[in-house]
Amino acid sequence: MRQGTRAAVAAAALIGVFTAAAPAVAADRAKHARVIAVDGVAKGDASRHVDILVHVPAGKSAKAAGDRALAAQGAKAAPKKPPPPTSNGYSFTGLRWTAFPVRQSYNGAGSRAGGAQTALNNTYGDWSSVSGSNFRIQSGGTTTRCPSLVRECPGAQRNDGFNDVGWAQLSNGTLGVTWSTSGRPEADMAINTRYTWVTGCRNVSGAFDLESVYLHENGHVAGLGHSTDINAVMYPSYQAARCTLAQDDRNGIAALY
Repeated sequence: MRQGTRAAVAAAALIGVFTAAAPAVAADRAKHARVIAVDGVAKGDASRHVDILVHVPAGKSAKAAGDRALAAQGAKAAPKKPPPPTSNGYSFTGLRWTAFPVRQSYNGAGSRAGGAQTALNNTYGDWSSVSGSNFRIQSGGTTTRCPSLVRECPGAQRNDGFNDVGWAQLSNGTLGVTWSTSGRPEADMAINTRYTWVTGCRNVSGAFDLESVYLHENGHVAGLGHSTDINAVMYPSYQAARCTLAQDDRNGIAALY
C-alpha cells in the first residue's frame, strides 16, 4: 500500500470530473467538461460486464455520451440493481475470484505515460492488504497480448485465460474500459491513447492521473461496482487524484472476500 499524504489541488486543474450518469446525481448537460462512469453488459451475453469512463465535453449530453460509449463496445446498459445497504455504499458486478493471487499482465505498447507500469503495480498493495479480505492481486509481468475482452483488440471478444492491461485507440470520449466475465473469471482493461496522462498521483491541468484510474478500474477487476459513498475510490466522481482506498472501498472488498 502506498504511504503518505497525496497532493491535492483544486478541481479546476483537471480536464473533468467523474460524475454519476443518473440525472438524480448530475444534470444531463453541464457547463464544465466532466467524466461519467457507465456500466453495462454485452448484447446477447449478460455474463460479460463492462465499465467505461467517458469524457463528456462542456454542454454535451452525458446520457448520449454514455450510450455511445456502450454501443461502441457492443454493450447495453446494465440492469438496475437493488439499492445498497443503508450503512454502505459499495456494490458488486457479479465477478468473484476463487483462486489467488489474481495475476495481471501489462502491455506497454502505445503507452502515453512514463512510469505507467509502476502506476499499475502501485494499486496491487492497496487492494491486496485490506483487513478481513482474502483478495490478492499481483503483477504477472509484461506481455505483448492485446486485452482479449476489449472490443478494439483484433478478432472477436473472447476469454483467453489472461488478465491483461494495455493501451488502445478507444472510441473518442472513452478514457478507459474494463471488461470482465463472471462465468469464467477474467478481467481485461484498456486505456485510451488519445488522451494525455500523468503519473505520480498528481493533478496536472489538461491531463488525467493514471494511477487514480488504475486504482478505480482494479476495483472493478476485483468485482466491485460503483459506490454511492462520495469518499470512495469506487464512487464515479474524480475531483482530485485519489490513490488510497476509503473505508467504504475496504468494507466492500472485505464483504466480497
